[in-house]
Amino acid sequence: MKKQLLIAAVAATMTSAAMADISIAGSGKLNYTNTDISASADGTITASSTNAFGTDLVVTLTGKSGDTSVVIKQEFNDAAVDTDDTDGAVAGMETKAAYMTSNIAGVNVKAGSWIGADSNMGNGTMADGRFSADYTVSGVKVQYEDRNGEEIANPSSFTVSGAVQGVSLSHEMFVNEDTDTKVSGSIAGVSIAYRAYDVDTTTAASTTQDKESIVVGYTTNGVTLTYADVDVDGVGRTTSDAFFGTQATAVGDMTGFGLSTAVAGNTIALKSYSIDPTNAVGSSDDDYTKVVITRPLASGATFEATYTDKDAGANTIADTETLDLERSTNADDSYTKVVVNRPLAGGATFEMTYTDKDAGDARADVETLDLELAVKF
Repeated sequence: MKKQLLIAAVAATMTSAAMADISIAGSGKLNYTNTDISASADGTITASSTNAFGTDLVVTLTGKSGDTSVVIKQEFNDAAVDTDDTDGAVAGMETKAAYMTSNIAGVNVKAGSWIGADSNMGNGTMADGRFSADYTVSGVKVQYEDRNGEEIANPSSFTVSGAVQGVSLSHEMFVNEDTDTKVSGSIAGVSIAYRAYDVDTTTAASTTQDKESIVVGYTTNGVTLTYADVDVDGVGRTTSDAFFGTQATAVGDMTGFGLSTAVAGNTIALKSYSIDPTNAVGSSDDDYTKVVITRPLASGATFEATYTDKDAGANTIADTETLDLERSTNADDSYTKVVVNRPLAGGATFEMTYTDKDAGDARADVETLDLELAVKF
């Protein structure tokens, strides 16, 4: 701290000084997946078994100066093990976010490219050229978001949100006259989250229909119980990336129960749910049983084992059993850097750079002072 004050005092006397906060956050995952496929009831699919290894590496760089921040997020995966599965799990290097945020006269502004939020009714999607601005007055937040003029696939919208006596409310109005309403709160220890998406214009044969979801949770004696349901009108479809997990393709109605608790330092979660794959007349639900065991490791990493049993409802679809083993780690390093420049007589330049690195894990913190005298001739 004393060294930082000294550097700041010296910087105040110099000709040119710049100060910025830079943080680097990273995560890595190593996956092993074993999938056993049973023969389908009609004999069109034979039994088989596959094994796959994959890695997923994510680095997020954040630079901050005053009220303005710049965020860049890069992801690399070598076997389509995609953390943000919004683009078909493309293997290789991808930019997952590149945006700037600032506050101008009380208005929060965000511009660039980023992935929208995940929910039981939608898997967040990547959109380029996005812009959002929001302002809060008396606890009510008003937000405008433009999605690069994609008024059909991703229409722009206005959102009004706030809280009344502990109940959170949000109503989003799109330019195509669709609406998205969310209500959440807690009653006598029971948490409830409801969402309704209303489509203004559709046809009976369209997969874009009205849909709604509800999630109810309750914790007692260290055990959390959850009920989740998604209902889509007609033959409508939706995606998901929450209670029901990420769906590779759009599906229909979903419903399920879950419980989770801590046992001997492990978090154990059990889920049982059903998904209608098409919402078509006569279609049968696929039934899933999922067990997830998560354990923090001494190094700060996390180990997770997930077993999923899928009982296909249609005779033409095979039953599957999947065991997924994953080791993940996270690190968040923060940097403060002060750079001071001063021209000297004779055309020389003096530069002083002070860097303070705060390691996000067990590694040592580092402070660096670099003094440089440069001469050009």
